[in-house]
Amino acid sequence: MSLTAWLDSQSLLIASSLISALLFCWLTHITLSRWQRADSHQLRKLLVSTVRYPLLLLPWIICLFYLLHLVDLHEGDLWHDWLRILEIACSVLFPLWLLIRVVRSLPELSKQGHIKTVSYDLASSISRIVQIFLVIFAVLALVQKLGYSLSALLTFGGVGGIVLGLAAKDWLANFFGGLMLMVDRPFKEGDWIKSPDRKIEGHVEHIGWRLTRIRTFDRRPIYVPNSLFTNIIIETPSRMFNRRIVDNFSLRYEDLDKVEAVMTNICKAFEEHPELNCKEPYYARFLQYGDSSLDCQIRVHVIPIRRVDFVRVQEQVMMLIAHAVKAAGADFAYPVVRYIKES
Repeated sequence: MSLTAWLDSQSLLIASSLISALLFCWLTHITLSRWQRADSHQLRKLLVSTVRYPLLLLPWIICLFYLLHLVDLHEGDLWHDWLRILEIACSVLFPLWLLIRVVRSLPELSKQGHIKTVSYDLASSISRIVQIFLVIFAVLALVQKLGYSLSALLTFGGVGGIVLGLAAKDWLANFFGGLMLMVDRPFKEGDWIKSPDRKIEGHVEHIGWRLTRIRTFDRRPIYVPNSLFTNIIIETPSRMFNRRIVDNFSLRYEDLDKVEAVMTNICKAFEEHPELNCKEPYYARFLQYGDSSLDCQIRVHVIPIRRVDFVRVQEQVMMLIAHAVKAAGADFAYPVVRYIKES
C-alpha cells in the first residue's frame, strides 16, 4: 500500500470516528432533552442533569482512544503500555465519576421529597460516606486491574498507614471530627450556633471534611477545624422551640388595689396574641414591695425564634403591658430618691 493510500485510509477512519462521536453525542442530547421535557417531574430533571455530562463525554473518550490506537500499530512497545494503563484508568475512573455524581444528588432528592423516609441531613451524611467507600473501592479495583497484589498493598498500607497517621494526625482528627458531625448532627448547614467556650457565634454555611465555615452576624466568615467541635460546648439556638421573655416592671404604691386587675389584663392579652405560646408556662405576678414601688414580673414564650421576629413580638409584649396598666387605671412607678436630714 502506498503512503498516499495509507494516509487516505487513516483520514477516512479519523473522519468517520469523529462523525460517529458527534452523531452519538447529538442523539444523546436530543434524547435526554425530550425525556426531560416529557414530564415536569423534578426527579427526571435531576437525573438528566446528573448523567448528561458523563454520557455526552463518553463517545469522545471512546473516539480519543480509538484515534490513539491509530498512531502506532506496533504491539508491545512503550506507547501501547502507557495506552493500556490509560484505558484501565478510564475504565475505573469514568464509572466512579458517574456514580459519585448520582450519589451527590441524594440530598437534593430528599430535599424535594422523593425519598420521604430520609431527611436532607441524613441523606447528605449517607452521600458523603458512600463517596468515601466508592473512592476506596475504585482505588483497589484500579490496583488489581494494573496487576498489583492486593494483599501486598494492604500489608504495605498497614505500615504506611501508621506513618501517614502520625504525619497527618491533625488532618485525620479534623476528618473524623467532620464525620462525627455528619453522624451525630449537633447542627446542620443553616443553623445558628454559638459556643461559650470559644466565643463562636453565627450561622453555619458549610460543613466540610476538614473545616466548617461559619458566618458571623457582622457577615465575617470563620473557618473552624472540625476536631475543635469534639472538645467544646455547642449551643444551637435555631433549634429552640420558643424564645422566652422575662421582664420586670414597677407600679406605684397608690395602685396597690389595681395590681390584680393589671395582672389579669396582661395574662388575657397573652392568651389572645397569636405569636405567643401559652401552652408553655407563663405568668404576670406581683413579686415584692420595693423601696418606692410595687415590683412585678412577666414571663411568656414567643413562637418566632429568629432575632428580628423575636424583637418585633417582644415590642408588642411591652406595649401589651402598657395597655393593661392603663386599662386598669394604674401607672408605672418612677424612681424616688429619699433625702434624710440628719438631726
